[in-house]
Amino acid sequence: MKPSTFLAPFALLSASLPLLAFSAPVAPVANCASLATITIERGAIALPTGGARVLSAEMQTAKDDTEPVCVVKGAIAPVDPSAPPINFQLNLPTAWNGKALQAGGGGFDGTVVTGRSPAFLPREREPVRLGYVTFGSDSGHTGNGGDASFALNAEALANYGGAQIKKTHDAVLALIKRYYGQTPKRMYFIGSSQGGHEGLIAAERYGADYDGVIAIHPAYNLIELLLDSLALGQTIYNPAGAWISPDKLATVNKAVLAKCDALDGVADGLISNVAACRKTFDPKTLRCPDGKDTGNTCLSDAQLTALETLAKPVDFGAEIDGVKVFPGWPVLDGAFGAGTRFGLGMRNPPGNPPAMMRDAFGYLMGDQGVRYFVLKDPNFKSLTFKTAEHLDALRRAATILDANSADLDAFRKHGGKLLLMHGTVDMAIPPGNTVAYWSSLQTRYGTALPSFARFYMAPGFGHGDGAFQVQWDSLTTLDEWVEAGKPPAAQTVRDGTQTGNGRTRPLCEYPLWPKYVRTGDANLAASFACVK
Repeated sequence: MKPSTFLAPFALLSASLPLLAFSAPVAPVANCASLATITIERGAIALPTGGARVLSAEMQTAKDDTEPVCVVKGAIAPVDPSAPPINFQLNLPTAWNGKALQAGGGGFDGTVVTGRSPAFLPREREPVRLGYVTFGSDSGHTGNGGDASFALNAEALANYGGAQIKKTHDAVLALIKRYYGQTPKRMYFIGSSQGGHEGLIAAERYGADYDGVIAIHPAYNLIELLLDSLALGQTIYNPAGAWISPDKLATVNKAVLAKCDALDGVADGLISNVAACRKTFDPKTLRCPDGKDTGNTCLSDAQLTALETLAKPVDFGAEIDGVKVFPGWPVLDGAFGAGTRFGLGMRNPPGNPPAMMRDAFGYLMGDQGVRYFVLKDPNFKSLTFKTAEHLDALRRAATILDANSADLDAFRKHGGKLLLMHGTVDMAIPPGNTVAYWSSLQTRYGTALPSFARFYMAPGFGHGDGAFQVQWDSLTTLDEWVEAGKPPAAQTVRDGTQTGNGRTRPLCEYPLWPKYVRTGDANLAASFACVK
């Protein structure tokens, strides 16, 4: 690769930085170690808690930090003594820009979000090093992100369902004021997956607390997503011979790329013109002779049926929190081009209980959701689950966990700005799900929607994986919009894969997609145009 090709992405990202007139940095008025003795009274936190206390506070200098950071770790006590605390981490820079960024978690949470590397920001744009206070929590329980057993405790479930966002926000505000002598002039939220869900909870329920939210592939309608994920498992595991191995999925993807890769003007391993691909590629061309499984180069009739079923929307037969039909999975859109941790598993039948990385990710999450969120029965065999038999339980769980509302009035009135983004090959949360949420916002706000919200779709980007692993300076875009009132200009993203060599692409506002204009370097965003 030419040196100019490699350096150009960094020049493009640097050129996109805002030309804002920043105020002078704020210096601490307290000693970091003095925070270690602080307790926070219940009254400082708007939702019911047992108060909070700091567990440790010390100056730390991480790799590439230019100045030490005061790292505070604390715990918010529950009301129910049998419930776990909400553990959190707060990072206080020496030269504060007056702004704070709350970071969301992932999966079923359970690990303290440190706030040091928020969702898909370029490595050189880490918020703490730019002067932001950052913080995150474990959402009120400990676990591995794939374990929902905490939901058997009502307070832990309510915390995971969104209460922890407000509790952590309020507790941290008290510590920020103590350290700097003032509260933030701006409060932002960033998250992906469950963290994106948490970002939408922040905007929907606590809109007056936040000036901006970045939600990437948000799991906002969690119960319906988990129900759809369980349907994925039932589709590939229940019918005899329906499971599709990783080798067979590689065959599918090779055939999809052969038909669809160049539909956007260039063969680069990315399918950007997804709509055209769906019209062009016919999975039946992969049928084994006589429809019988004869090896990894073809699909049996049972496997073709499963693949086509996964690509289609699922009809639940009844509404659950306003959702009756859930979008299909991008199995025919190039989802398996670079391999994925969120595929159809490595074995059949699945484990009991299913195991992370060995069984289909969707089935793993759906199984946990049904057993712990919905039925409260750890021993239930989820492959036998029937939606029609458990509608009341599903709806009860949805009232606690979902964030389906298109009502962002309080957030908008506060001046809040929303950035949404999803990848086209996400096998953990179908990209059509965020399209559905965007459509609900369009219905509510009409032509006023672009004044406070934007939605982007990234070709080849999965759930943090994929052929194009997005690095997007979304926080700069959001901050410039909030601080200077400047709507987002054309966005550029960088590929974080080792094979991508820093290539860039336009990040197009939905429903546009990036088309190669047949001039210039195909590794540079400038060689593409966003088109319908």
